[in-house]
Amino acid sequence: HIFKTNKMKKSINKNLILSLGLAFSLGSFTNNAKAQCSAVGNGTSGGVFCLRTDTVNDLLYVGGGFIKSGTDSMNNCGSWNNAAYSSMGMSGAFGTNDTVLCCTMFHGNLYVGGIFLKAGGVIVNGVAMWDGSMWHAVGNGFDVSVHSLAVYNDSLYAGGDFLNSGSTPTLHIAKWNGTQWKQVAGGINDDVDAMYVWNNALYISGDFTQAGTITANHICKWNDTLYSKLGSGMTYSMGGMLPMVHAMYAYNGSLYAGGMFDQAGGASMNNLAKWNGSTWLSVGNVGASMGSDIVSSLCVYAGQLYVGGGFSLCGTLPVSNIGVWNGTTWSTIGTGMNGTIHAMSVYHNKLYIGGIFNIAAGTSADNIASYPTVVGISQLSNFNTQITVY
Repeated sequence: HIFKTNKMKKSINKNLILSLGLAFSLGSFTNNAKAQCSAVGNGTSGGVFCLRTDTVNDLLYVGGGFIKSGTDSMNNCGSWNNAAYSSMGMSGAFGTNDTVLCCTMFHGNLYVGGIFLKAGGVIVNGVAMWDGSMWHAVGNGFDVSVHSLAVYNDSLYAGGDFLNSGSTPTLHIAKWNGTQWKQVAGGINDDVDAMYVWNNALYISGDFTQAGTITANHICKWNDTLYSKLGSGMTYSMGGMLPMVHAMYAYNGSLYAGGMFDQAGGASMNNLAKWNGSTWLSVGNVGASMGSDIVSSLCVYAGQLYVGGGFSLCGTLPVSNIGVWNGTTWSTIGTGMNGTIHAMSVYHNKLYIGGIFNIAAGTSADNIASYPTVVGISQLSNFNTQITVY
């Protein structure tokens, strides 16, 4: 339309802004209420326990306890290129011979950890490197499973159940020096389940109560020289229960930690808490206490924190194994998942969710699904430059 006067133009623009605001509000509400996930190809024949985005090669790596995707052999790990899966290895020697639990990128290559002994037919003992075409051992590997891998200060760290790498003691945490694995400052006294880099430090969590010489209840910080504790860490209010911290992620200036516990820093908090650098704060309980529920994966997507695991409540909101925290309130994705969530990662502007399920927000999806943001228009900027709509 051609506007005849500025007065008419301003009037119509005001109405347009109001209409667009109302339309977008209603659109967001409607899409949230009907939120759905999409299947990722044929999915996997077993659980997905780790996901890692490779931005250089534009791939999503998928690891877990599965043999196939559809009729294609995978053997516990593979890559997704936004259209199809690819196996990792030579014909007859794909993937690993047992479950993959974690993976990370380091110096342009993919490193995977788990409970396997071989990768592509090569003896690797729980940790292996994939260079894009072949599998390689990483030193002597470990005597027991690897649960977590992380890169900190340009070094590769491994955490898990293990006690040794070959004949070298590596109590539950080790650092790769390019030729062998070395213990980190006296090690940790029990399983390491997760590691996460935040504010120039490596945060470590799991089943342990001591790191090096300090008491650290299930979570601690490593600054490349010393361990330090995060307050009094996580505990259970009743004796005999073993707390665990399985996942960490930074969001809105705080470090969020999830697992199985009912106290953080001595205050009541079920299974999820945030550390602001000096104290633990509540996010609103996730699930019940007493070890019946668990938070096992965290990821930030589209400005919100996605919380996955095995639970049926976020605050007072009924959910099914997934919750969405915007810093103030809880929401969820449609009807959620009908099984436990173990991993999440962002790839091609979608949230990928892995675990043990076959229904994802009302859609059939075998153990892996993707979830987009509310679909809208990309950009309109010809409204007299007074507004730009995304």
